[in-house]
Amino acid sequence: MDSINPSSLETFNILLVDDEPSTLQLVRKILQADGHKVHEAIDGAQAIEVFESTRPDLVLLDVVIPKIDGIGVLQEIRRRDRMAGVIMVSALTSEQLAVKSMLSGADDYVSKPFRLNTIRMHIRQVMDKVHLRRHNATLQDQLFDANEKLRYYMAAPLLETLMASPSLPSLGGERQIVTILFMDFCNFTSTSQNFTPDKLLQLLNDYFAELATAIFENGGYMDKIMGDGFMALFNVPSALPDHTTMAVRAALQMRRKLIYKNNLYEVPMNMRVGIHTGEAIVGNIGTPRLMNYTAIGDAVNLAKRLEESSEPGQILLSASTRNLLNFQRFEVDTIQISALGPRKFKGIETSVDVYHITDTLHR
Repeated sequence: MDSINPSSLETFNILLVDDEPSTLQLVRKILQADGHKVHEAIDGAQAIEVFESTRPDLVLLDVVIPKIDGIGVLQEIRRRDRMAGVIMVSALTSEQLAVKSMLSGADDYVSKPFRLNTIRMHIRQVMDKVHLRRHNATLQDQLFDANEKLRYYMAAPLLETLMASPSLPSLGGERQIVTILFMDFCNFTSTSQNFTPDKLLQLLNDYFAELATAIFENGGYMDKIMGDGFMALFNVPSALPDHTTMAVRAALQMRRKLIYKNNLYEVPMNMRVGIHTGEAIVGNIGTPRLMNYTAIGDAVNLAKRLEESSEPGQILLSASTRNLLNFQRFEVDTIQISALGPRKFKGIETSVDVYHITDTLHR
């Protein structure tokens, strides 16, 4: 690939730094004869100034120069530019100086006097490194852009977990205790009749953005958006201390945010929420080519049934969720929980004790 392995005929923008006029003249002729564009500096301060104005591909930098020595210039170059190639040049035969140069960011070290073919070879080798660095930087930028695009389709906690893993994801999961939250806009059908499709999507996305913030702020994982509602998980993909309380806090914050948003629109939205804490199977479900990181099982079904059975504006909790709450972690001291008694739900064998939670500021 040419971008990584440049040919010997490729020409570069080169900064030549040396305080000896005879050396400048000789090396300039060599470089210009090979087609390179050459800039010159006779001291360290001028070298930094010319580097900043020309941004060369390569710097041939003498170690012993006035005002700022070559090591100081090298360090300043590296603070400004990690890509440019730098070859340190010196008549001093010091292994310690060569090591210091390399540790400061030089790509190569050449001793004076040098032969014509020698300096050409070193330039070619260093520019191979420069091309490789630039190519890698481009790949890193492309990877960063790809990751940013993925964030629009994948929740950040899951994306970070996937990127941190050295292996590809595989199908499968494990049983663990999670808190599941389902939210649904219960008057969405009637509301949708008042808007055009584009305006309706804009309205729905606006509300989702506001409510999802409460999920993220409380450590939740937005599993999926389903029409006019969504499912959120707490305690996955990483452990979340006191995840039950965090889920209920998120629901109460969602209701407060919804009240705020409704003040901005002529046709307000109303939501219902169901929350349950229990054991679910969490992992990758689907096919080898298309996976969905989610939770399945009776615990998920019960949370959904709670949401479906709630009245507009209600947040219903199962008994297991109610019993695990840490009330000291709520933002307000006006929390009230009402027992609604046992209920039977489709697909659930036993009756479930159900509770309604609210804060008295927004009943």
